[in-house]
Amino acid sequence: MTTANPIDIKALTPEQRRALAEQLKADEKTAKEKRAADLKALDELAAGTLPESMRILREASQTLEQAKAKVFSDFEIYLKQKIETIGIKSNQQSHTITSGGESIRLGYRITDGYGENASYGIAMIHKFIGTLGKDENSKKLLSMIYRLLQRNGKGDLDSKKVLELRQIADKDFPDTDFQRGVELIQAEYKPKLSKWFIEASYTDKTGIEKNLPLSITSAELPTEMDLTFLLPTE
Repeated sequence: MTTANPIDIKALTPEQRRALAEQLKADEKTAKEKRAADLKALDELAAGTLPESMRILREASQTLEQAKAKVFSDFEIYLKQKIETIGIKSNQQSHTITSGGESIRLGYRITDGYGENASYGIAMIHKFIGTLGKDENSKKLLSMIYRLLQRNGKGDLDSKKVLELRQIADKDFPDTDFQRGVELIQAEYKPKLSKWFIEASYTDKTGIEKNLPLSITSAELPTEMDLTFLLPTE
């Protein structure tokens, strides 16, 4: 394979230089026009494909919503009777119904939440730990406390971490602003309903328990579909 010799600009005549500049400008214009045409073709392809895909997904979403409502409705009498008969505590978040190798679990999930006064409890703790010594042991303790006081992405404290704080306060700092601050935080605990959920599973012919996909993310694609072109190349 041969390679073209580099052009010596200095050896060109003024006319040749102008011709070369015009050629480069024309090539650049052609490249821009091709890119614009390619982008337009992509937009047209998306516009032609997306509506039908959205229709399918809307129908799937509506079907899942209807199925969810139907299942909760079907089991309403059963759950009420179960609670009355067995005397299940009202704070039970899920119920599992199993029959003939099939199982449905339905219930609700909650996320942590705290009232505004929890910030005063946090301030009390920060003020107290500011009075602690600066030796290595104290630094490790401070690091642990700060970690337990970190808020999540939604700006809420983690109730499990608050419980760890309470254990530290009760054991090592009783009758202090540290303990009183944690107590104030716990008193402001206001969990929030996150979502109602349904999970289903079944035992296949080989005796293996499998979850029934109930979201488009967990649903499996056909084995013959090859999407490896979307994966990163090494």
